[in-house]
Amino acid sequence: MEEILRLLNPISLLNAKERSLTEELVLVVYFILILVIVYKTFVLTFDRISPPADNAVRYNRRRVTRILFVVVGAVSLLPVIFSGLSYLPTVMGLAGAGIVISLKDITLNYVGWLLIHGSNGFEVGDRIEIEGVKGDVVNIGINRFTLMELSQDPKSEQSTNRLVHLPNHTIILHKVYVVKEKLGFVWDEFRIKIPHGSDWESAEKILNGILKNRSVIDQRKVDYSVRELSKNYLVRLGKTTPIVYVNVEEGGVLFSLRYLTHIKDVRNQKASISREVLKKFAEAGITMI
Repeated sequence: MEEILRLLNPISLLNAKERSLTEELVLVVYFILILVIVYKTFVLTFDRISPPADNAVRYNRRRVTRILFVVVGAVSLLPVIFSGLSYLPTVMGLAGAGIVISLKDITLNYVGWLLIHGSNGFEVGDRIEIEGVKGDVVNIGINRFTLMELSQDPKSEQSTNRLVHLPNHTIILHKVYVVKEKLGFVWDEFRIKIPHGSDWESAEKILNGILKNRSVIDQRKVDYSVRELSKNYLVRLGKTTPIVYVNVEEGGVLFSLRYLTHIKDVRNQKASISREVLKKFAEAGITMI
């Protein structure tokens, strides 16, 4: 009974000159519990004293604080673990065995974490596609990153509300397609077909007018994003203004509207163009097939 009470008393364990391996492990458990309590108290107090402006600020602040606490805790824990030098070979042997077993994946995860935070990596809010999974990055940890999965339907790309956790070393072993949140404009295409014999010239004029309407497509935002992109990457996008292509096909005349739009606004952009097309074509008496 006395032995159990002594194990449960952290002060007596700290004052002991010689400690068994069990006592060392009990001290480590106490240390981790205290560290978690201090971290939770610090985060709640800091949020109350200085409330975050939005969820993104809260997330980034807590993430940095958590990493700092882990680093400080690991450094502070070393003297406690190695204070009993007689057990140093045992500890080193166990640590060596663990490293041999998990060295590959852990090391690659750390390397992947560094690559993710590099100039060619990605950050929270970016949209990426990797290993057949497409989604928005919602968290980046030391060992893994998390995506909010998107539907596989290319016409919608709506969120499935499912989280996908991937180890960081995935970016080393697989190709990653990244669309930056701040510079996330991609080419999209909208197709309309009218029957032969219709006034295709008026239809083309109407469609060009819709694409040049700033309330539908703000070309200034597109141009600004292209300029920002060219500061970090040698890109030649060529013509960035919207264009209407006309093709004669069996059964009618096909118009292809090609334009730059934000990756997260593809469906809304198509809906805006559709409303304008329906309204303008109805006024001009042009039918679609």
